[in-house]
Amino acid sequence: MSSAFHRLTAAATLCALFATSTAFALPFGISAKDKAASAKVTRGGPFKGQSSYALGAFRVAFITEDSVAAVAKGMLSGGNSAASRMSGELTGVDHALMQKITDQIYADFLKQAAAKGLTLIDSATLAKSSPSYAAMDEQTSFDEGRLGTYVIPTGQRSVPLAADGSKQLGKGSKGLTDSFRITGQMMAKAPANKEFPKASKESGATVLGVTLVVNFANFKGSGTSSWGSSAKTRIISGATIDGWTKADALPATSIMGWDPKTPDAPMAMGEVILEGQVHSEASIGSLDSHSDMKVGDHIANGIAALGGGTTYSKKAAVVTADPVAYEKNVLLVAAEASDILLSAIAKEK
Repeated sequence: MSSAFHRLTAAATLCALFATSTAFALPFGISAKDKAASAKVTRGGPFKGQSSYALGAFRVAFITEDSVAAVAKGMLSGGNSAASRMSGELTGVDHALMQKITDQIYADFLKQAAAKGLTLIDSATLAKSSPSYAAMDEQTSFDEGRLGTYVIPTGQRSVPLAADGSKQLGKGSKGLTDSFRITGQMMAKAPANKEFPKASKESGATVLGVTLVVNFANFKGSGTSSWGSSAKTRIISGATIDGWTKADALPATSIMGWDPKTPDAPMAMGEVILEGQVHSEASIGSLDSHSDMKVGDHIANGIAALGGGTTYSKKAAVVTADPVAYEKNVLLVAAEASDILLSAIAKEK
């Protein structure tokens, strides 16, 4: 009896430690439904009546590791809840391929802008007309940050934007620690917040910060709270341009704009945000998906099932890219995302 009691106590302790160490403890929010990609204009003053823009920042961010979490709370107090997490990793894409793709995305972006009647001043020309911009520190290609691996078009200069260097967060439900990080990201500023309005005044054009975020899959999570709670996560492999969802505090793929009147404050600039994802299910390589549950996880689940706690599911996936297919399909979804964003700006002129 005593031995059985001690075994149960040890298992319960393990369960508690496991539960508090996961990101599922306090859900921050989750988007369960797909949404077709579209553009949302926020604080659009810098875009109104404009047809000429200067590129102060242009980056393509490549995601090579990502995750999604989902939580479902039991309907009754003390009832069973469920949580699921899936992580994903991309292999087979090196810096040389990232640079090649970035240069092509940049060229297509310029071509599409011209076709929509927009004049884009490149970063070199902006530096000649704006001492404020020329004096700014440049962002380095292949730096890692919130949005992945940042890559700058060959021959161009770009500068960091707010929260670039902060920790990358997964998708879906967020834990308490992540919610604090999100708050910090929302309040973050970069030199661009102060210097881009000056550069806009000096150059006579609204200064843009352009970011396209390339993912290797669509990460999906959903939680159903009922008498039997269910939390599910999965990834759908394929070239994806990440946009904003309801679970996100900050945009991913977007065009930000500063004019001389833009205040030096967090999130004060104009924004054209990609909502939803542009995703292609065409193959970009092979997918290996498998359980990531450890012995302690299974013990914790057994205790939770008996005691009305939270049961967990953990999975992992590796996408091994075919470089040719990856490049082809990334360029296709990137072109569609650029069209959505640039079309929204063109409507403002």
